[in-house]
Amino acid sequence: MYNDFFVTPQWLNAHLFDANIIVLDASSPPPTAPYDCRQSYLQEHIPNAQFFHQDEIADKTCDLPHMLPSAETFSQAVGAMGIDNNTQVIIYAQNNLFSSPRAWWTFTTMGCKNVKILAGGIDAWKTAGFETQTGEVIPPAIKEFKATRKETNALNQKQVLDIVNEGKIQIIDARAAPRFLAQAPEPRPGLRMGHIPGSKNVPWDLLVENGEFKSPEQLKAIFAQQGVDIHAPSVTSCGSGMTAAVVLMALTLLGNTDVRLYDGSWAEWGQDNGLPIEP
Repeated sequence: MYNDFFVTPQWLNAHLFDANIIVLDASSPPPTAPYDCRQSYLQEHIPNAQFFHQDEIADKTCDLPHMLPSAETFSQAVGAMGIDNNTQVIIYAQNNLFSSPRAWWTFTTMGCKNVKILAGGIDAWKTAGFETQTGEVIPPAIKEFKATRKETNALNQKQVLDIVNEGKIQIIDARAAPRFLAQAPEPRPGLRMGHIPGSKNVPWDLLVENGEFKSPEQLKAIFAQQGVDIHAPSVTSCGSGMTAAVVLMALTLLGNTDVRLYDGSWAEWGQDNGLPIEP
């Protein structure tokens, strides 16, 4: 099943210059250790890879980070990268699968059917002995991408509040346990401490190792240990909607087809807005 979602460095190296392949570095920094991912990309990237800036190709009408863009914004941005609806998109990240699942989720939510992640990211690429490039990459000719945004994939604050009040759908929080348990302050200023009432905690980094998801058996054991029913309808959340996609993708790998993402996540819920929280 993993082959439906990932490619190996060896596969990518063999197909890197295929006419229908576009490679994207979709790295985003964690709020706990911010750094300039685009600058890192310019210093080193997979040959011909372009930078997919998740904070820029986003809904800029609100002050929340990297919110899902409109169909028009997304279509224009990826079309300028030479991507159309038939392009095979390969996504990778610089940081242990932190941000590539979010980009994968964005592409799939926009109706892209041909998107996969490079297993192990750029580190696995280099470990395999393949070359990297520096500097800017000139995009190929502009193409037309027609986005069909799946609105049901992303939940807003009201929809999550309704789920909390109904208590029938499990909510899974991907933040580190100390933040979930209100034992550590949020890295984003002005946010309350705690979690969405009734939610369960599966820290995203429990699920990954060396830029790849752990085995299905290991994933099942981790979810079971955290009290998660891997087959139940689920909503994933985190600090800003980034690593929520890691948990969402892990559940998808295990066959769950009813997982949605709370796009605003704690960056929205944790504001001083009167929404219920639990410590």
